[in-house]
Amino acid sequence: MEYVEPVLGIAKCFGPPVCKYLKYHRKLNDYVRNFKRIKDELNCKMEDIELQLKTELLCPLGEIPKQGVENWLTDVKETISEAQVVENKVSNGRYLCRACNGKLVDEKTWEMKEFLDKAPNASEGLAMDGPSGGLPLPTSELVGEEAVRNEIWACLMQEEVSKIGVWGMGGVGKTTIMKHIHNDLLKQQRFERVIWVTISKEFNVMKVQDDIASALQSKEYLATEGDKLRRAAILSEMLKKAGKHGLILDDVWDKVSVENWPTMLLLYF
Repeated sequence: MEYVEPVLGIAKCFGPPVCKYLKYHRKLNDYVRNFKRIKDELNCKMEDIELQLKTELLCPLGEIPKQGVENWLTDVKETISEAQVVENKVSNGRYLCRACNGKLVDEKTWEMKEFLDKAPNASEGLAMDGPSGGLPLPTSELVGEEAVRNEIWACLMQEEVSKIGVWGMGGVGKTTIMKHIHNDLLKQQRFERVIWVTISKEFNVMKVQDDIASALQSKEYLATEGDKLRRAAILSEMLKKAGKHGLILDDVWDKVSVENWPTMLLLYF
């Protein structure tokens, strides 16, 4: 102890930087304990925010994360990753590097504290209304097909109609007509969302399910489920909570079962 006091006296002569250096050296273990505590708090806060955000995005559908929330989550994940690097570096550090390690740990601790202080307020909501029910599709002008378009539209205006099939030879203009129908449905705002999915000849149920989930901005809810029926049940539940949707299936070559999606208006061709 008699050696420490003279050293501290000399350190004071050189000013605060040297004193801080000695403090980092002597109290490294305290800095590390505080660092780990703050890191755990930040990680728990991040997980809580992510969980609540997922819940808000699930019901009602069509919402998107607030920009500040999304930015905070991105920055926090990067900071936690950097903190893990610091932790690994300190645990492998030599005794002569204690002061440097203490400084590194202290700086990263304060950075994580700032993120904790700026964490999104969950009580104010983490999501907001997303874009409209969909984006208009590019299409060409209808020539001589207005009658068919009007006939399809008249059927759509009937509340009791839930499914419509449009068929015909390839190249007769089915896709063009339905693109116009899709865009008209967006303008009418009769649905929470209008979804366009291309089936093609190589029909794949799970791909169609993924495409629908992507349109609902909820693909992650199907990512871990491999059973087609359970995936259909998840989609059905999401759509029931979200309200009325219009699903347009393009380029259908075979029968498509849609009994698990009762809340949609379906058009297929």
